[in-house]
Amino acid sequence: MDVKKITDGNEYASFFKQLLATAELAARRKVRHLQWMMISAMKLETHHRGTKTLLRVLTPPDRINAVMAVVEDQEGTAVLLQLYHLPEETVVPADHVLCKDRVCILKEAFFKATTDGTYSLRVDHVNDIIWLADDDEHIPAKWRRQRLAVQQASLEARMQGNKAVSNNDWAKAERLYSSAISAAETSEESMLALLNRSLANLRLGRFENALSDATRGTVDKEPSESEKALFREARALYEMRNYKECMGRLVVLTKEFPGNNAVKPELDRTQARLREQQFGEFSFRRIYQQAKAKSPVIDCATYSGPVEIRPSPGRGRGLFTSAAVAAGDLLGCEKAFAYSYAGDDQPEGIRNTTLLMDVASKRFTVGGQAHLISQIVQKLLHNPESSKEFLDLHPGKYQAVSTREVDGRPVVDSFLVVQIILANVFGAPRTSRSSFRTTTLELKKPSTSHTTCGIWILASHLNHSCVGNCRRSFIGDMQIIRATRDIPADTELFFSYRHAETMASYTETQKKLENWDFKCGCALCLDKKVTSDDTLKRRKALLSQLKTVMRPSINPRSVDTKRALAVLEKMEASYATPVRKEPSAADLSSSALATVQITPRLELLDPYLGLGRLFLTIGKPADSVKVTVKCLEALGFVINAPPPGSTRANTSPPSQLVLEAWGMVDDLVVLAFMQLFHAYMPKSPELASRAREYAATAYSMMVGEKETVFEEIPELC
Repeated sequence: MDVKKITDGNEYASFFKQLLATAELAARRKVRHLQWMMISAMKLETHHRGTKTLLRVLTPPDRINAVMAVVEDQEGTAVLLQLYHLPEETVVPADHVLCKDRVCILKEAFFKATTDGTYSLRVDHVNDIIWLADDDEHIPAKWRRQRLAVQQASLEARMQGNKAVSNNDWAKAERLYSSAISAAETSEESMLALLNRSLANLRLGRFENALSDATRGTVDKEPSESEKALFREARALYEMRNYKECMGRLVVLTKEFPGNNAVKPELDRTQARLREQQFGEFSFRRIYQQAKAKSPVIDCATYSGPVEIRPSPGRGRGLFTSAAVAAGDLLGCEKAFAYSYAGDDQPEGIRNTTLLMDVASKRFTVGGQAHLISQIVQKLLHNPESSKEFLDLHPGKYQAVSTREVDGRPVVDSFLVVQIILANVFGAPRTSRSSFRTTTLELKKPSTSHTTCGIWILASHLNHSCVGNCRRSFIGDMQIIRATRDIPADTELFFSYRHAETMASYTETQKKLENWDFKCGCALCLDKKVTSDDTLKRRKALLSQLKTVMRPSINPRSVDTKRALAVLEKMEASYATPVRKEPSAADLSSSALATVQITPRLELLDPYLGLGRLFLTIGKPADSVKVTVKCLEALGFVINAPPPGSTRANTSPPSQLVLEAWGMVDDLVVLAFMQLFHAYMPKSPELASRAREYAATAYSMMVGEKETVFEEIPELC
């Protein structure tokens, strides 16, 4: 996802806008250690550290970027209160958050001027505000609601909660069941309310709370309630992606309650998740069906292949192979930790597309990041144990608070969340298969950014190289990583954060990567660094000549192919660095296993591929093979490609198409192998069959799987 400089243009005027506040740390002190402060004593644009303010909601709420309402303090001073990073309106409506007459304590208030010139209290950290129960001792007598002087009975509150459930109002149900638990006078009342709240928490995505409620609601249960508790525990564990423990609960349910028909489907899908998690056995056709949903969130487990997170000298941490892998092998298939669909093919996706502006850095992003921030903040608040890995990701230069919990709740630093997202977010298409169809097969320029975005914990540990030795692809919120070369054990894995661009200088390339705060030192970038401006100009001039020579013509035979080849020879001569550099003996003896360095000649790809296509059109398959191989060699491939017809009986021994080493897997690699397939098919079907295999492997690297290759490329059948 691109991060751009803020300008005065109106290119993004139609997008919903959200401003990020200047970063301030979350409150770290317990509320009892803070001093009371009135609004009249506050200063503008100031965080009032060491203080707390008692507030009462005066007006019904509104929701734009934040949930807002007018509040007053004990002196009667009224001001606008803005609460950020709350759940979506469809999950927790604004009037469930800011209810009229509800009372809260605001810790270390931030008093600011709004864009319209008025004042407000802005709350970016969700745990900086503490909502008080109606009978809390901090609430002054004048604010107490008379109708709640007599505590509501547990049964009555639970029945009202059940009514909210029937209306799918899960936030209201959770609040009412909590009241029922507080008012419970017997263990049975408490147990029933806990089990009901467990369901509400499940629907609200608060899976750790759901598990806790179901577990607490197990004392002195009747068999029917025991069955319900076990089922809720299993469902919570499933959503927490703890499939092994989930299976344990389901097995107990199967034995003790064989008549429960709801258990079998849960058992089947949990077994499927365990196969995915342990062996990487995925039904990609089933995944594609799920990816057609409005928001393509896939019901799958994460598979981590032969890879490990280890220290990477000069880069912090990286992902390394723990065993040797072959080109095309599955290294990981990871479900997103958090995912925000913001595609333009669904109304929901368009609604999620926001212009997120960081005034401090004068940068903005367009996409689903604003929704991603709120989603992750809520995960950290309600599922802290399941979310620890997110907080371990690289936060850029941001210095977060060390305190993890205060006042019995996790400290959620919203600005830390923002910085981790900016450093680790991935833009993603709905599926890489659809992108392959619209870019590679239709020869369109690939998209450099996507509005849909997500956080993938394992993949975030992969460091950047413009060349790379693995490649990512997407199906909904699943990210698939495959090796693009044969890779020895104990080798660091790299993929490109951005597509390498032709004719780009070293300075231009590094500028595109500046958002990640590093300079790329891959072989391609090192070659660009020593390539003079004059050399780049000469290449551009030669490429312009080549376009003139090969311009579309009614008669392809009129193209001067000899002249085209001569221009390409001059272009090749402009490169000083060899395409492949094998590791030296000294490199191999070092503690970090060295691998071949590939310096692709990107400017040669389109011309050689186009010339090969031309030779096929005019009936010269042997020439097509030669120049198509040159296209692959420009990417670092080492390939033995005999001319068509050389596998006939009159050749001794019969020649074979052998790919000795894979190079950089560019978007055009599948087309190159398809071209070899067509060149060989009439006279050398055996060689065509091998080219088909290589095309299918390259396809799997680009889209994540091989199952659909013949559907997308039927001519390979």
